[in-house]
Amino acid sequence: MSKAIRFRIRPVYHGSELLVEIMDDHREEGFPNIGLILRDALGATQLRHPEGLDDPHIAMSQDRYFGYWRYPGGHYEIDDDIWGLFISAKVNNTAVIADVERVLTGTGHFVKEPVDFAQFK
Repeated sequence: MSKAIRFRIRPVYHGSELLVEIMDDHREEGFPNIGLILRDALGATQLRHPEGLDDPHIAMSQDRYFGYWRYPGGHYEIDDDIWGLFISAKVNNTAVIADVERVLTGTGHFVKEPVDFAQFK
C-alpha cells in the first residue's frame, strides 16, 4: 500500500472519551495490520476481552472483531467491523490514544486528519 492511510482522533459520539478512527478501507488487501504494528511498537499483549466481546460467535454473527490489548501504558481495544476500524481506551484514555497516535504517525504510513469535535456531540 503506497498511499498514506488517513486516521483521525475524535470523541466518541455524545461523550468525551477519545478514539482513533481509521478512515481508509482497513479490509483492503495489503492494508497493514494495525494490531501487529501497535503490538510491536508498544510491547503489547493481547488478552481476553473483559466483557467477552472477542467471542467467535460475535465475530461470525456481526462481522465484528474485537481485540483487547495491554501494554505498559495501559489497555486499548481494537474494534474491527464492516464500518471501520476504531481504537479506544476506557482507562488513561488521553495518554493511551496519544501513544497510538505516536505509533501510527511514526510508521510513515499514516497521516492524521483534522476533526471538528462539535460534529460528535
